[in-house]
Amino acid sequence: MKKLLLNFFILWGTLVFSQLYQVPVYSISSLQPAQPGNKVTNLLDGDNTTIYHSKWYQNGIPDELKFYFTSNVTSIKKLVYTPRQSGGPNGRWTNVSISYSTQGAPNTFISVSNNLIWASNAQDKEVVFPTAIQNPYMIKISVNAGIGNLSSGAEMKFFSETQPAITDGIDCSINTSELSINDTKATIIPSGTTASSYQGGNNIDKSYDNDVNTVYHSSFNNPTFPVVLNYRLDGVTPIDYLKYTPRSSGLDGRFGSVNISYNTTANSTFVNLMSFDFQHSFSPISVYFPNQITPLNVRITVNNSQGNIASCAEMGFYTVGSSGAVNPYDNIFANTLYSALKPSVIQADIDGMASPFYKGLAQCLFNGTYANKYRVQDYKVYPPISVTTGNLKVKNGYDSFENPTGMVFAQGDKVALFAQNIPSGVSISLQVKDFSTVLLGTTSYYELHNGLNVFQLTNSGLGYISYYNTNAALPDIKINIVSGKVNGLYHYQTSTQSDWETNLTNSAYHMIDVVGQHSHLVYKKSMLRNHAPFNPAELVSKYDLIVKNEWLVMGLYKYNLVPKNRMFGYSNNEGGWHAAELGINLDSDGGEEKIADVNQLSLWGIAHEFGHVNQIRPDVKWIGTTEVTNNMHSTWVDYHMNPQNDGMSRLERESVVPTTGMESIEGGRINGAILNTTVNQEALQGNTNPDVFKVLVPFWQLELYYQLAGASRNAPVLSFNYPTNYTGVDYAHWFGTVANVARSYNSSGISNGELLLNFVKNTCDAVQEDLTGFFIKTGFLKPVNNYIDNNGIGQLIITQAQIDATIASIQAKNYQTPVSPVIHYISSRSIEAFRNQLPLSGQTGQGVTLSNNYLTVQHSVWKNAVAYETFNANNQLIYVSVMGTGDTSNQTTKVYYPSTATAVYAVGYDGQKILVYPSFPLETLTTTEAENKGFELIVYPNPVEQNDTIHIQLKNASGNYNAQISGLDGKVIFSSKGSLEAIEREINTEVLKYHTGIYLLSLKDAKGKAFKTVKIIKR
Repeated sequence: MKKLLLNFFILWGTLVFSQLYQVPVYSISSLQPAQPGNKVTNLLDGDNTTIYHSKWYQNGIPDELKFYFTSNVTSIKKLVYTPRQSGGPNGRWTNVSISYSTQGAPNTFISVSNNLIWASNAQDKEVVFPTAIQNPYMIKISVNAGIGNLSSGAEMKFFSETQPAITDGIDCSINTSELSINDTKATIIPSGTTASSYQGGNNIDKSYDNDVNTVYHSSFNNPTFPVVLNYRLDGVTPIDYLKYTPRSSGLDGRFGSVNISYNTTANSTFVNLMSFDFQHSFSPISVYFPNQITPLNVRITVNNSQGNIASCAEMGFYTVGSSGAVNPYDNIFANTLYSALKPSVIQADIDGMASPFYKGLAQCLFNGTYANKYRVQDYKVYPPISVTTGNLKVKNGYDSFENPTGMVFAQGDKVALFAQNIPSGVSISLQVKDFSTVLLGTTSYYELHNGLNVFQLTNSGLGYISYYNTNAALPDIKINIVSGKVNGLYHYQTSTQSDWETNLTNSAYHMIDVVGQHSHLVYKKSMLRNHAPFNPAELVSKYDLIVKNEWLVMGLYKYNLVPKNRMFGYSNNEGGWHAAELGINLDSDGGEEKIADVNQLSLWGIAHEFGHVNQIRPDVKWIGTTEVTNNMHSTWVDYHMNPQNDGMSRLERESVVPTTGMESIEGGRINGAILNTTVNQEALQGNTNPDVFKVLVPFWQLELYYQLAGASRNAPVLSFNYPTNYTGVDYAHWFGTVANVARSYNSSGISNGELLLNFVKNTCDAVQEDLTGFFIKTGFLKPVNNYIDNNGIGQLIITQAQIDATIASIQAKNYQTPVSPVIHYISSRSIEAFRNQLPLSGQTGQGVTLSNNYLTVQHSVWKNAVAYETFNANNQLIYVSVMGTGDTSNQTTKVYYPSTATAVYAVGYDGQKILVYPSFPLETLTTTEAENKGFELIVYPNPVEQNDTIHIQLKNASGNYNAQISGLDGKVIFSSKGSLEAIEREINTEVLKYHTGIYLLSLKDAKGKAFKTVKIIKR
């Protein structure tokens, strides 16, 4: 009956509802996890060749698909399910139930159909509802059965009898054709335009080609200052100011101080006009002349610039134009910003206006259709990026797109806007950035002044008010952007969920600004709809918290250096994950959920890229640490913010091979690092291509010990609520202190090796402890002469003489040694033992089992062990396993115990050691030293080869003895009583039968006195 009813609906829908309109789905989710590459959003991509598919090799039924709609969709009459078209029938839905909820009651579901039976073929399946669903919030499809107990589909479409509102961002279309461009740009004549120094392919012509992505660049080799740039004009055009646009990528070449002079057609002698300091600005700067000039040549003498190289993306010379009558129609508009009408205005007043521009604006305001929320805003001043990054001594990756307008513009548009409160002599621009495909898309700037501004756009993109100045007391400015489309934006303080949904569904532009307290993101709308449809505040607060944690570690809160500037992130389908001059680029092709789903964010990766921007350079970014010291932030963020809340970082959590020839194991990176530096006594960066994660380990250990374990002195931990009344050494901010020293240190000309040694000394100074032992054991204080290839090739040289001098300078300060002598064994699993100074305890041979070269040690028996040391027959340390190795549940530790191993000791935070395995201590098991004075038991040859015999020698031997041979498991396999010669003969008869391995010989005299147990190695 249900099938017949469905067929009736289909037929009836075909005959009666001939005019249906497809409506957009705001967001979609599935109960079942999707197979990688077959995400649920494929159901909405309009492509029948892509599919949603539940995970292979696991039951995908029941599944539940939720389709969300905004208030723009007023009704739904029909849905169409398109099954997968190729690759077999698996997952095609054969039994579904459909229900819905409305905008008025989003959590109350009304059943439409239960257990609809669908054929398993590839044909579309339609459901026409008898009565259209009004104001839908969600349509829920419960998949009760699918081929192969899987769930799949190619497309889902929904249709309405009512055409949905087209939200294209056009709230008001206002004609600007009557308006004149304010400022006109003078023509630069190539003949006579020269540079005193230039790099091939980057001559001065690249500075006036209207392309900010090409640059003039002085010679790379032997730069000589000053660099003189001469621009030839026509000699008859008056100019009022110049605009310098610095390169958008790279630091070098941004102008510092310059002199500006000119000559005229009447006088060839150059006249000094003015001096100006660009302060290595990252943003374009307009320089207004003290008086209007009509030059033949303008000469810019660059006295200094960043990196001792001069560069320029664009140089332009402008004549200030007239914006027409001052404040026209002041009888209609309530203010000079033209953002409101006087209360007395009626339609007849507007009808009588002659200007199409002002009339159109007035009509929109009168109708209430003008999007004041975005078109009319106040904008704040921000410190120049170069000043902020210079103060912090970090990369130029902070936000050069502050003050987003929420407006989008098209190339060639004549844009009109009104401005108020622009201070005299302050350069403010409308920046239009093409974010459509890549982070480094075209950018253009348009100088603003008070009143009406009109300009022709050279590129399309999102709009920003570029208001950067060193004077933090400058007032907010007011701007009314009359032109352009409303794209919208999300601001953590002013935006609502309704704003979010409206802006994500408009078609004005496919990217949107998301502004948090400390982070600013420009992300794809589709990605945000898919992964953050209902929680924008939670998403941006996560990004803010990542940034705050990095600033906390850097000491910016401690030293009151928290910048007003935000950190900037961009995501599209290109470029991989990297930190660039404009911010960080997160390629969504690697997984949108890693960027936009609060529960699946790649915390490590995001913190890693922000961490690149925040690296103190070069002081804490010497060669080989480009991918290391940024991860100090990743480990910290991962530890504190990971959704598992597992008390670990990636270093402890991930299964990795510690060294070549070993199996992968959780905690392998830390163990591998200890193997390299502590066991094998290598330099930390002793290889040409060192594993950056292993180089990271000692940095993380310093964070753990001082930021989380209170230096084993009950000191406060690093937090946003650090106690202000604490008067002891500020261990928790050790790295912030090191960073602050670096921020004020002139590191120019300092070698990589010296930078490393400075870090060692500054760390000791920060904690006021002699950490030379730690830095020796972790390979910092080891000689090295190595070319390292890590984001560039560089040489790291540290001599023994430098090491000796460093140690001497530290020890001369008479710092106390740290409480723990084994900081190099700390991991996130042992923080509590270090912090609370918990004593080591355990019983030799108890709570430990041996299998396949690994001992499994139970934490319930072995309490507060921070690591386990493995020794060989020569009593040499051959391996260290930190607590929790091989077990992320932290119930056991897997301790490496190869065939050459003979003993394992547990190590406490204070360096105390207890034998874990075997049950009988080897070289250390004696009754008492007093009982053995004058006696010495020797077995030789040892090791003993196959078919060889052994000899037993005992100093002052006499009488009979009791002898036993045991295996490492403690089981006695031989016993004998008699003279030493008789015991030796009997052992040689037995030892031929023994397999290769290690055996323990114990001996007692007739009085029961025991001699030192001897280990016998049988080969």
